[in-house]
Amino acid sequence: MRTAITRSVMLPVALLLAVVSIGAQVRPSSSQSIQQVRTALAHGDLTGARVIAQRADAADPATAVALALVDMFEGRDAEARTRLAAAANTDPLGEASLELGLLDRRTGRVDDAWRRLDRLAAVRTFASPDDYFRLARAAVGVREFFLANDAFQRLDSTPSAEYQTAWADMFLQRHQPGDAVVSYRRALEYDATWVPALIGLSRALADENPPASRELLQKALAQAPKHPDVHLALVEQQLAAEDVDAAEASLATFADLRPGTIDEAAWRTAVAYKRDGLAGAETAARAVAAIDPRSSLGYRAAGEQAARQYRFDDAAALARKAIALDPNDPLAQFNLGLYLMRTGDEAAARTALDLAWELDRSSPFTKNLLDVLDVVDGFEIVPHGPFIFKFAKEEAAVLRAYALPLADEAYRVFAERYGVRPDQAILVEVFPKHDDFAVRTLGLPGLVGALGACFGRVVTMDSPRARPPGEFSWQATLWHELAHVFTLHASEFRVPRWLTEGLSVYEEHLRNPAWGRELTLEFARELSAKRTFGVKNLPQAFKRPESLGLAYFEASLLVEHLVAENGDAGVRTLLRAYGAGADDAAAFSQAFGQSVDEVEASFQTFVEARYGTLRNAMAVPSPAIEAGTLAQLRTRAAAEPGNFAVQMTLGQALIKAEDFAGARAPLERAAALAPMASGEASPRALLATIAEMQKDVARARREWRALLQYDHTNIVAARKLAALAAQDSATDDEDFALALIAEVDPFDAGVHVKLGRRLMATRDFAAALVEFDAALAVGPANKAEARTDRAEALLALDRRDDARREVMLALQDAPTYARAQDLLLETMGR
Repeated sequence: MRTAITRSVMLPVALLLAVVSIGAQVRPSSSQSIQQVRTALAHGDLTGARVIAQRADAADPATAVALALVDMFEGRDAEARTRLAAAANTDPLGEASLELGLLDRRTGRVDDAWRRLDRLAAVRTFASPDDYFRLARAAVGVREFFLANDAFQRLDSTPSAEYQTAWADMFLQRHQPGDAVVSYRRALEYDATWVPALIGLSRALADENPPASRELLQKALAQAPKHPDVHLALVEQQLAAEDVDAAEASLATFADLRPGTIDEAAWRTAVAYKRDGLAGAETAARAVAAIDPRSSLGYRAAGEQAARQYRFDDAAALARKAIALDPNDPLAQFNLGLYLMRTGDEAAARTALDLAWELDRSSPFTKNLLDVLDVVDGFEIVPHGPFIFKFAKEEAAVLRAYALPLADEAYRVFAERYGVRPDQAILVEVFPKHDDFAVRTLGLPGLVGALGACFGRVVTMDSPRARPPGEFSWQATLWHELAHVFTLHASEFRVPRWLTEGLSVYEEHLRNPAWGRELTLEFARELSAKRTFGVKNLPQAFKRPESLGLAYFEASLLVEHLVAENGDAGVRTLLRAYGAGADDAAAFSQAFGQSVDEVEASFQTFVEARYGTLRNAMAVPSPAIEAGTLAQLRTRAAAEPGNFAVQMTLGQALIKAEDFAGARAPLERAAALAPMASGEASPRALLATIAEMQKDVARARREWRALLQYDHTNIVAARKLAALAAQDSATDDEDFALALIAEVDPFDAGVHVKLGRRLMATRDFAAALVEFDAALAVGPANKAEARTDRAEALLALDRRDDARREVMLALQDAPTYARAQDLLLETMGR
C-alpha cells in the first residue's frame, strides 16, 4: 500500500521523538546572531544582516555561520563553505554542519551532503524549538519527509514565520500547494513582511489564483527589491506568462545580485528551450554542468517548460537527460513518468514512476499516478483505426458503440478542416470515477468542473457514469477534446489557449447547435453589464478561474466570427502562424490582413448584431424588482415587455397564486425573449408543467421539446417528453426524446430497447442493432425479450445465422417464449 505525507502527525515517529527527548542530554539553542541575520535577510535587509554578522563575537562559532549566511545570500558559496567547514568540524551536530550539508547538496557535493545531513537527521535530543527545526531541515535534505513533517508538527505551536515558511516550502516541494498555503499564511500572520513566505505563497497560488500570485510577488518586490529570490520567482512567473523577454531581464537582475549560481544556469536552460528548443537547451545546459556535472536541474527546468507547451516528447527527452546525470533524482524520475503518461507510453511511465517511488515514498503525486495506472491496467483496450480507446470493462460494450463512430466522424471532419493528421495513434481513456480522471490528468483528485483533457495525442475524460445523468454530455466532451488534438498539431503545439479552447467549443456548436452554447444567457448578462472580455483581454481571462467558463464561450464566439469573415482557410493560416512563433499581432496580420484592434472592432460589431437584443432582454431591471402585489407586478411587466427578469417575476408570482392561465402570457413573453433559457425554472419548463396540470398533452410536448432544443442534457425533461409522446403516439417526439436520453445516459437499458424498437419501425435496422446491443450490455430487465429484439434486427439485416444463434440464447433463458419460438422458425426458413 502506498502512502504519502500529510499535515497530521505520523504517530510512530512522533512517539519516538517524544520518548528519546525525555531526560536526554540537551544542546543549547542557536546563537542570537544567527537568528538575527536570518531575520534581516528574510526582510531583504542585506546591509543590516552584514552589520550584525560583522559585529558578532569572532570567537563565537555561531559568528562563522552568520557570516556564511550573508555570503550565500550574495552567491559567494566558496567563501561560505570555508567559514562553515571549520565550524562544522568543531561541532558536527550544530548549525554550521546543517548549513554546510545543505550548501553541499545544492552545489553538487551530494555524497558529502548526505553523510553530514544524515547524521543530523539521526539526532533525538531536543532542548528547544531550534533543535526540532534543525532536525526538520536536515530530514528534508535527506528526503526523510515523514520525519521532517513530524518535526515541523512539534513546532506548530511556536509563533515563527521562519518555521512555518520552511514547513510550507517542504509541502510545495512535495507538490502539495494546499497544505503549503496554510503554513505560508500562518507565517504571514506572524510577520506580514517575511519575504520567503510572500514568495512561497505566490508560487503556491500560481495555478489556483494567478492574480493573487502576481500581487504577492509584487508585494515581495516592494518589500525587498534587491532580494535575489524575488527576482528568481519573477523568472518563473514571467515564463509561465510566456513573457520570455521579461524573464531574461529578471534573470539578469538575479545574476547581478547572486552571480554564478546553478539556479541561474538552470533557468537560463529553460529560457533557451523557450527560445530555441532542444538545441538551445542543450547548449545552455553546459553552464549547469560547469558548476555541477551531476546536476539535473537544467534539463529538469527545460523539460518543465517543454511540458508547459504540450511538447511532451521533448519533455520526456529532457527528463531522460536529467536522469542520465542524476539517476537518484526522484523529481526527474517522476517528471519522466508524468511526461510519458502524456505521450501515451504508460508501460515506460510506470517504470519511471516505480523508480521515483523507490527514491521518495512520500510523494502524493507519484503514489496517485501509480494507483491510477493500476486502474487503467484493468481497462478494456479497444484499438480502432487511428485510435486506441481504453474503457472500464463494465462500460466498454456500451460506450464503444457510440464513441467509436463519433471518433471516426471527428477524425474525418477535423483532418479536413485543419489539414493535419496526427502521425501516431490517439489514446482515449474514459474513467467511470471522476477522481481517477482527475489523477490521470493532474496527479491529484478533485479537478472540479473539468470533464476532459487533451495532451496532444492523449485524451482523458469522465465517462457518463462519473457524474449523475444530466450533468453533462460525454459525447460533446469527446468531440471537444478530439478537436484539441488537431488544433494542437496544426499549430506545432503553440496555439494560445484562448484559440484552441475557442475552436473546440465552436466545433461542439457546429456538430450540434445545442452544444457549446450553455452559457448564452450568462454571456448576455455580462454583456449588458459591460463585463465581457474582447479580443485583447481573452488571454488573461483564461488565467482567472472565476472567469473561465465565460472565457471559453466568448472565445468560441470570436472563432465563429473569424471563420465567418475569413473561412476555414483563415483559421488554418492563423494556426500555422502561431506554429511558426508569431505573436497575436503578427498572426492576425498574416491570417487576416488585420491588426488586433481591427479584429477587435469587427468582433464587437458581430457581438452587437448577434446578441444586442438578447443583451437588452437580460439587463438587470432598474429599479430592482421588489416584492409587491400582483397588480404592481402586472403594471411593471406591461411597462417593460422586453425585460426577461420582469416577465419571469410576474409569471412565477402568478403560478404561486395558482393563476396558471394568467401565468402563460408573461412566461411566453419570457420564452420569446430568451428561448435558450434552461432548467426547471425556465419559462418553457414552467409552461410545460402548466400544460401537464391542465391535461394539455400536446402543448406540454411542444414546450418540453422547445426546451430540449437548447437544454440538451436535461434528462428529466427528456424522460417527460418521451412518456407524453408514447401516451399520445407522437412518434417524432418520442424518437427525439429517446435519442437524447440514450446520448446523455447510455446506461439506461429500457431506453435502448424502446429506441431500438422505434428504429426497427422506421426500418433503420443497423441503428436498431446498436441499441439492442447496448441494452444487452447494460443488462435489460427481460434478457430473453432483449435477445429476441436483437435477433429480429440481425434477421432484418440478412444475418440469418447470427439471428438463429441469438434466438437460441433467448430460448435458453425462456424456453416457452412464443415470440422467440416463432422467430427461430423464421430463421430456419419455415
